[in-house]
Parts: sequence; structure tokens; C-alpha cells
Amino acid sequence: MALLTLIKRVFTFSLVYFSLCVASDSTQEVDALLRWKSSLQNDQNPSPLTSWSVSDHENVTKSPCSWSGISCNNAGSVISINLTGTGNLNGTLDEFSFSSFPHLSYLNLSMNHLFGTIPPHIGNLSYLKYLDLSTNQLSGEIPREIGLLTHLELMRLVKNHLDGSIPREVSQLTSLNELLLYNNHLNGSIPEEIGYLASLFNLDLSKNHLSGSIPASIGNLSNLEFLCLGNNMFFGTIPEEIGNLKPLSYLRLSKNDLSGSLPSSITNLTSLKFLYLHINHLSGSIPEEIGKLKSLRLLRLSKNQLTGVLPPCIVNISNLQKLLLGYNNISGSIPHEIGNLKSLRYTRLGVNQLTGSVPPSLGNLSNLKFLYLNQNQLSGFIPQEIGNLVKLTKLLLYVNHFSGNFPHNICQGGLLEYFLVSDNHFKVQILNTLRNCTRLYRVRLKRNQFTGNIAEEFGFYRNLSFLDLSHNKFYGQISSNFGKCPQLGTLNISRNDISGIIHPEIGNAIQLHQLDLSSNHLLGEIPLELGKLTSLNKLILNGNQLSGSVPRELGSLTEFEYLDLSGNRFSKLVPERIKVGITIRIY
Repeated sequence: MALLTLIKRVFTFSLVYFSLCVASDSTQEVDALLRWKSSLQNDQNPSPLTSWSVSDHENVTKSPCSWSGISCNNAGSVISINLTGTGNLNGTLDEFSFSSFPHLSYLNLSMNHLFGTIPPHIGNLSYLKYLDLSTNQLSGEIPREIGLLTHLELMRLVKNHLDGSIPREVSQLTSLNELLLYNNHLNGSIPEEIGYLASLFNLDLSKNHLSGSIPASIGNLSNLEFLCLGNNMFFGTIPEEIGNLKPLSYLRLSKNDLSGSLPSSITNLTSLKFLYLHINHLSGSIPEEIGKLKSLRLLRLSKNQLTGVLPPCIVNISNLQKLLLGYNNISGSIPHEIGNLKSLRYTRLGVNQLTGSVPPSLGNLSNLKFLYLNQNQLSGFIPQEIGNLVKLTKLLLYVNHFSGNFPHNICQGGLLEYFLVSDNHFKVQILNTLRNCTRLYRVRLKRNQFTGNIAEEFGFYRNLSFLDLSHNKFYGQISSNFGKCPQLGTLNISRNDISGIIHPEIGNAIQLHQLDLSSNHLLGEIPLELGKLTSLNKLILNGNQLSGSVPRELGSLTEFEYLDLSGNRFSKLVPERIKVGITIRIY
């Protein structure tokens, strides 16, 4: 009996003691939350923390468990604070008593207006698993005490103004799955100890001021699936050890100062779907084994110093949707087998040293939207099969050595918006070919041998913003359809065989800011309707046979900067009201 009584007393004492501890914890947490709330500068009414209050007259234990953004465990202790997205927490973390929340495992204060530094005593949250302070205005360094959060699985501090280096103590967070620090002002190098974070599957340090070399120890992160180090100042070579990251599906090292060749080990990343290495100083050739990356959807190596040829095995990447290799020194021909890449949507091979002709197999790429072959040394005819690309919206062929006719079915899909083929040797009545391209936005045909009657063949294009037909053999009168293009901003028909008058209808193209009709055979007077072009800043009419007087209405054009009337037969001087603030050539 005595033993039973003793057990009851011990149990009762334990229960009372536990209740007192819970009450003490709750009171401590309530006081800490209210103290932090009072430090905030909440201008909004109602405040997002309206529910954070207690009544002194209530004969109950203080508890924050029903407050907005607060969650508790069964014992009544705060385990989660989630105030993301209120956008109205304005203040610092200085008065946040981290030590008052011994059971806290989740802290999310993202997307607010918090400023100041991250206090060192954040290290008191010894059970914290999730920390998100992103999209605020926090500044200063990441405190070393962050390394005390040994249970942390996610740390997201993105889109702040944090500076200083990444503390080496981060390497103590061996449970960390995601480390996201992008869009800050962090500097220094990546700690070699980063390789200790064996559980990491997402590492994003992009858009900072980090420098130094990429540590070889990064190859120890055997669970890594996402690696983003772009938009920094890393230099040196890409470490061979990167090929150890077998689960990697996303790799972005773009916009750095990396040099050397692509490591051959990169072709071991058979799970890779997205590879961004553009805007660096990489050299050498694309590895022949690149075809092993059969999961790849995007390959972006543009704006480097790559040489060699397009490896034929690239056609083995059957899921490839974006092939972006522009602005390099790649030579050789476009492999005929490229037509096997049926998933391809964007092909950018411009600004290289490619030679040979365009393979007809390109016409097999039925999903292709962008085809950039500009600024190479390609030659020959454009194959008729290009007309099969019914989803094509951008076609860039300018500055090559193409010749002959142009496929008459180029607008078969009716989606073409960019048609840039200047500086070639094309000979065709191209305007008829383009009549069905009703969605054209930007057209550049200059410096070819295109011909045709511009009055009869120019269509109606509601979206057309830029049209350059200069340095060709177009003839006839200026089409009245130019005045029916409401978005037309630049019109250049210079150095052709255009005759007749300048149609007054051109004054209806009210978005025009540059009009160049120079070096033709135009007659008559400048129409008064040009005074309606309120956005016009350049009017170039030199080298024609225009006569009469210069309309005074041009003097009302507030954006007017340049007027060239030289080489004409004007009988009167330019009115004084036009001369103010613009450059004029008359003779």
C-alpha cells in the first residue's frame, strides 16, 4: 500500500511539474512573440498579427497556439511560425527571442519587409529544420552561429541584401537538403568544406559576387540534383569531379569567367536535363560523347570561345528541345542528321563559322519555333523543305552567302514574326512570298538582290514594327499599305528603284520614328500629312527628285532630331520653326 501511495504521489508531482513547465514555456513564447510584434512597424490596418494578443482578465493560461501563423505540438509548445506572404511585417529580427522557442522546427518569414541583420542568436533554434527568410531586405553577413542548426534540412535566404562570405560553419549542417542563397551580394569563395553536405540535393548560389574556383569537393555531393552557380565571378576550369554528380538534372554555371575546355566527365551526367554554360570563356570543342546525355532537353553553350565542329552524335539526344550554341567559333557544316531531333523547338547557331548549305532535313523539325543561322559562312539555296516548319516564328539568316530563290511556302504556318535575311545574295520577288505572313513583326531584307513591284506586292501587316528593304532592286511606287501598319516604327526603302510620289497615306503610320526613302527616284512634294507623325525623329529623303517647299507642319514634331533633304530640287529654304534643335542636311 505504501508503495502504491508513493507511486501516486510521484505521478501527481510529475504531472504538476510537467503542467507548470508547459505553462512556463507557453508564457515565455507568448511574451517573446508579443515583444517582437511590438517592435515591428506595422502601418497596415488591420495588422496581419491582429490575433496576437492576450487579455489580462482571462483566468486561463496564456497560449499562442490559436494565433495567426502559429502551430503547436500536443504539449502546447510552438513548433511552427509561418508568416510568409503577408508582405506587411516591417521591422528587424533584433527583438526576436530565438531562445524562447526550444521546440521550433519551422520558421518562415519570407516575402515581407524585414531589414537589418540576421542575429547570431538564431543559433539557439537547435531543433529547427526549415528556415526561410527570403524576399526581404535583410543585410549584413550570414552569422557563423548558423552552423549550430544541426537539424536544418532547408535554408532559404534568397532575394535579400546579404553580403560577406559563406561561413564555413555551414558545412556542419549535414542534414541539409536545400541551400538557397541566390540573389544577394555574397562574396568570397565557396568553402571547400561544402563537400561535407552529403544530403544536399539543391544548391543555388547564383546571382551573387562569389569568386575563386569551383571547389573539387563539390563532386562529393552525391545526392545533388540541382546546382546553380550562375551570375557570379568564378574563374578557372570546371572541375572534372563534377562528373561524379550522377543524379544531377540541372546544372547552371553561366555568366562567370570560367575557362578551359568542357570536362569530358560531364558526359557521365546521364540524368542531366538542363545544361547552362553560356557567357564564359570556355574553349576547345564540344565533346564527342555529348550524345550520351540522352535526357538532355536544353544545351546552352553560347557566347564562349568554342571551336571544332558540331559533333554528329548530338543527334542522339532525342529529347533535346533547345540547342543554343551561338556566338562561338564552331566550324564545319550543319550535320544532315540534325533532322532527327524531332523535339527541337529552338536552334541558335548564329555568329559562328559554319560553312556549307542548309540541310533539307531541317524541314523534318516540325516543332521548331526559332531558327538562327545568322552571321556564318553558309551558302547555297534555302531548301524548299524549310516551308514545312509550320510553327516557325523567328527565321534569322542574315550575313551569310545564301543565293538563289527563296522557298515560296515560307509562310505556310502563318506564324512567322521575325524574318531577317539581309546581307546575302537572294534573287526573288520576296514580297509576294511574304503576303501570307500576316503576323510579321520585324523584317530585314537589306543588301540582297530582291526585286518586285512594291506597290502591288506589299501586303497588310497589323503587327509590323520594323521594315528594312534597303539596297535591293524594288521598283514601283510607295505602297499605300504602309499607312495601314499601325505599329510600324522604322521604314527604310532607301537605295532601290522606287518612283512616283510619297503617298499622303504614309502619315497614317503614326508610330513611325524613322523614315528613310533616300536614293530612289521620288518626285513631287513632301506631303503635309508627315506632320501627323508625332514620334518621328529621323526623316531621310536625300538623293531623290523631290521639289516644292518643306511643309511647316514638320516643325510641330517634338521628337524630330535629323532631317536630310540633300540632293533634291526644293525651291525654298527650310522654315525657321523646323530648324530649332535638329540636324539638317540640305545640300
